[in-house]
Amino acid sequence: MLRWLRGFVLPAAACQDAEPPMRYQTLFQQLDRNGDGVVDIGELQEGLRNLGIPLGQDAEEKIFTTGDVNRDGKLDFEEFLRYLKDHEKKMKLAFNSLDKNKDALMLMGQ
Repeated sequence: MLRWLRGFVLPAAACQDAEPPMRYQTLFQQLDRNGDGVVDIGELQEGLRNLGIPLGQDAEEKIFTTGDVNRDGKLDFEEFLRYLKDHEKKMKLAFNSLDKNKDALMLMGQ
């Protein structure tokens, strides 16, 4: 999961908040295999594997249950977007707490 977050979320963390969420929309469309406007757990698992991001069943289920706010067994785009933005925010906070000299770089021994 960390590899995915590093590859997908951390580069986005450097972007301004005003940037449109096109990368999220593109990812959502890739995961929504049948085009019905929602992602179920099977689509999430298959889509992540197809993207080369096999997180494992536990992590995938955690993403899904955390993101499925209304508990209908599906992630709509708003739930998906909310989940990703929340994790992006958490990753920024974690990165900033580790970046002791505030140079936006992570170096060994820092």
